Amino acid sequence: MNKRERGIQLYNLLRTARLNVLYYEESLRNWTIAIRTHDVIVAVTSAASPIAFFKHSDEPLQKQVWFYLTIAAGVAGILKPIFRLDKQIALYSELVTHYRELHHDLKCLVEDMVADGDFSAALEKKFQACRKRENDLQKNEPPPRREKIRRLQAVVESEYKPSELWVPKEE
Repeated sequence: MNKRERGIQLYNLLRTARLNVLYYEESLRNWTIAIRTHDVIVAVTSAASPIAFFKHSDEPLQKQVWFYLTIAAGVAGILKPIFRLDKQIALYSELVTHYRELHHDLKCLVEDMVADGDFSAALEKKFQACRKRENDLQKNEPPPRREKIRRLQAVVESEYKPSELWVPKEE
């Protein structure tokens, strides 16, 4: 085992885990906003039934208001089960939680490697377990959005500058 190469792989996995934390936190925020917006639309448009009395009015504006509120209520009611927003929230919440745990464990491994000044066999065993966890998590991930990844990679690169990372010497 080349300890220097393994140290670089550890940092790469650490940065990937951090990127995934940021990616899924943002996705979770966006889906939460989407579900709240949907709920507000449903709440507002569900008032269409009491407003039905506008239908009996001779005023064209009041008839249009009733008509469009009724359509909005119907569309909003149909969209929720189609988009399954609650399942998206659950998925992203689970991914955020597991990637945060993985990122924390990898940070601890980096700290141990730096403190020991070496990439030991014990670290190797823990590193392999982290790689397996990351592989298992990838199986549940939805397709990524490349532009979002590129934007967040800049954040990760600023947090973990390659020039400032310590790795063991070549063997």
